[in-house]
Order: sequence, then C-alpha cells, then structure tokens
Amino acid sequence: MKEHVNQPDNQGLITGLDKTTDEVAWDLYRKAVRFGTWDPAEIDLTQDKKDFENLDEDLKGYLIHFCTGFLDAEENVALKFCPWIMLGSSTEQQAFLSTQLLEEFKHTEFFMRYFKEVFQIDRILGVKNIVQQKLDERVEHMLDALHLDAEGREAALVEGLAHYQGIIEGVQAMSGYDVYEAVYGSKGLLPGLAEGFARIKEDEGRHVGFGLRMLKLYARNPEHAARIRAVYEEYLPYIMIRYDQPVIVDGKEYPTPSEVRGRERVQKLFDRRLKDIFGERVKV
Repeated sequence: MKEHVNQPDNQGLITGLDKTTDEVAWDLYRKAVRFGTWDPAEIDLTQDKKDFENLDEDLKGYLIHFCTGFLDAEENVALKFCPWIMLGSSTEQQAFLSTQLLEEFKHTEFFMRYFKEVFQIDRILGVKNIVQQKLDERVEHMLDALHLDAEGREAALVEGLAHYQGIIEGVQAMSGYDVYEAVYGSKGLLPGLAEGFARIKEDEGRHVGFGLRMLKLYARNPEHAARIRAVYEEYLPYIMIRYDQPVIVDGKEYPTPSEVRGRERVQKLFDRRLKDIFGERVKV
C-alpha cells in the first residue's frame, strides 16, 4: 500500500495522517510501552464490592450479564489475535500490533478479577455475541492468507481490520463504555469498574485509531473499499443481537435498564465508523 499523506485528520480517533503508516505504528508502539503499563491487579475494587452489594437486584443481574459480554469478548480476541500481527507488513506494524495482544490479556485479567472479587461468582454462560464467534472463521482465513502473495495477504488483513478494530472494538466495545456510563457511572457507582473501563478505553483508542486509519487508506482501492463495506454490512445485524437478547443470569431473566438504548448506540457508532473510513478522503 503506497501512501504519501500530508494533511491532518479530524476524525477523532484517526491520528497521524501527516506521517507514514510505519511511523504512526512505531509512535503508537512507543506510547503503549510508555503509557500502557497499568496493572489490572492494582485497581481498587473495595467500593465496587459495597456498591454491588447495595445494588437493586435488577441492576445486579444486568451488570453480571453486561460484564460477561466484555469478559468473553476480551478473552476471545486475546486467544485469537496472533494472525493480525503476522499479517502486518513491517516490523513497525507488527511491533504495535503485538502490544494489542498483551493488552487484550490484561483486559481479560481485569474482568476475571471483577467476577472473582466483586461478583464472587464464576462466569455465566449464554451471552450471545455472533461477531465474536465469527472470529474462528476469520482466524482460519487469515492464517491461510499467510501462504498467499502480497495482494492476498493484504486483502485478508483489510477484512481482519474491519472485523476486529473496526467493528468489535470500534462499535461493540465503544458502545459498551457508553452503556456503563449511562447505567452505573453517571450515578457515581462502581469506581473500580470505571477506572478499568477508562484504562481499557485508552488502550483500545490506540487500537481503533490505527485500524481506522489503515482502513481509510486501504479504502482508496475500490476492491478494498468493497471488502470493508461488505464486512460492515454483514455484521450489523450480528452487532444488534448483543442488545436484543434476553438478560438471563442463573436461569432468571432480568429487565434491560431504560438507559441502555443499545440499538441506538450501536447504530450511531456504526454510522460514525463508516464516515471515519469513507466520509472524508485522505489527500495524496
């Protein structure tokens, strides 16, 4: 992918369009080394335990369901992310992508600890997330692409970036942060969870920003642009399922809090990501 970009970008998460992709990747790698060293074990959960004990039963049930979605997603990505690193086209890109692997395991550790210390239960089953389940197919496709020529590897990486950084992190996870703030954070509850989300969001801001930047540049190629749109269009119904399903914990169904507005939040971020990628051309 050839590029010579010389204009600043104003799309929020997309940074460094005045630099080459390798320069941006290395800058983000260095930021991850310097600023991404928070320890999930050091976040104070004392108040969270008290807040959770005093929560209304319906809010307890929804919180367990909600955090299960995050735990499952973080762990699933952590276990499957290596092909994204392997398809990186330079040492700089692979260096930055490698930081994402470590960070996904840290995010997993945080939610595992939250279940153990705050909820004091094992993780629950039954939270549907088809976008995550489809990572199994994505990984096989990306691993197969390692044996293809440069064009084939690039096509697989484009689709992988759209699936992971573009949708899983750029739409699903970012919608989830807004849900937490609306339902719990705005009430001053669960400060440890708030800190965890803030740290995770900072990490994923680097992931999403780099992924969207790459997708915006790849979208100059009509074939890649069609691939990106196809992934987004295919996955929108699957993203919505995350909020359409019943909230069931230990066989009991709980109501979804009115503040969640999951479909609305997902659609808003979905539209924003397409605008990030296609709405404003990067000048050559």
